Amino acid sequence: MRTLVLDNGSFAIKCGYAEDETSARTIPNSVTRTKRTKRMYVGDLIDSSTDLSGLYYRSPFERGYLVHWDVQLAVWDRVFSSDVLGCTPNETDLMLTEPIFNLHQIQRNMDEIVFEEYGFASLVRVPTARLVEAGARDLIYGDEGRDPECVLVVDAGHAFTHVVPYHMGRQIASGVRRVDVGGRLLTNYLKETVSFRYWDMMDETFIMSAVKEKCCFVSQDFKRDIEATRGCVGRRRGGNPLGLEYVLPDFSTSRQGFIQGSQPDDIVTDSQLLPLCNERFAIPEALFHPSDIGIEQAGIHQAVVRAVAACPAEMHAVLLANIIVVGGSACLPGLRQRLQSEVQAQVSHRVRVFAPQDPVHWAWQNGCALATQSRARSWQVSKAQYEEMGAHRTIAHFGSIS
Repeated sequence: MRTLVLDNGSFAIKCGYAEDETSARTIPNSVTRTKRTKRMYVGDLIDSSTDLSGLYYRSPFERGYLVHWDVQLAVWDRVFSSDVLGCTPNETDLMLTEPIFNLHQIQRNMDEIVFEEYGFASLVRVPTARLVEAGARDLIYGDEGRDPECVLVVDAGHAFTHVVPYHMGRQIASGVRRVDVGGRLLTNYLKETVSFRYWDMMDETFIMSAVKEKCCFVSQDFKRDIEATRGCVGRRRGGNPLGLEYVLPDFSTSRQGFIQGSQPDDIVTDSQLLPLCNERFAIPEALFHPSDIGIEQAGIHQAVVRAVAACPAEMHAVLLANIIVVGGSACLPGLRQRLQSEVQAQVSHRVRVFAPQDPVHWAWQNGCALATQSRARSWQVSKAQYEEMGAHRTIAHFGSIS
């Protein structure tokens, strides 16, 4: 019996069999419609299209929660098909992730679809942060260490950023904090800023997401950098070291575009150039100061401090020394260092922030490792048990492992 680990993110699905890491795939969790031809593409089928300008995305998630089941079923059908994973559900155990504090009705729908629609042999439904915590020992202490007593997970995802404290593998619910800033908001913020200053990119989510990933970074001293970039427009004025020009794609030789000078013999015209300077670090600054864009909430560093303060006092020092940051936004250069310095400035205990080499797939990798352990076997609910227990008891069972 094989175990399929499926990290069901709102931006992308990370999936593959626990016994075979070469089966790992990352699939866009959306149905995409092209602007010119109006064709619909499910998941990774968009990779076969050359009409990538003005794409319209329909996601199964709304405000971080799975509500559009028609879209999700279409994407899952693609993932389970012979063209991707070749999954036979009745011969496969499934480990499936869900958001923190997922709604019971969504959990009920998920369990029904897994067992009754697809007929999987068994299911483990677990929050993404729990899988991150399960791999904390290797990240913090190495292979020779022991499991840390307390871990603070900062999951900077697509829809939200969650701060989740754990003690001995158990979630401290009273300490969970959420910041309504994630990768999608940063991309939209970048689109609006660039459209106001340079080119109209409001319909170019695909391109601007690539620009954010390749060009943006987290400033370690925002005031210093904003002063250094005063009057800078790309590299065309003054040769500012923080400025650069992004070559927009033509969708024939380039699908996402590239930073000018990063490819040899790149000859481009001014009409293809998108100048970037303080946008590179001013956009990610919203993670630390959401009020700058009209969201009256604490930044992620303040959310970390408040999450720790909500836990028992004897845990504070250990939680602050074992902070793990994951998620797509954790790939931004400088985020780990900035978060550590900002939190350290507000507390007296020593602060350590860890980030895995691959923050996007870290939860999936830990899920694969966990799937082979006896602990995960005790979390499983088989199809026969689900039919005997019913929906309410199944929800309560999975709630006990969060």
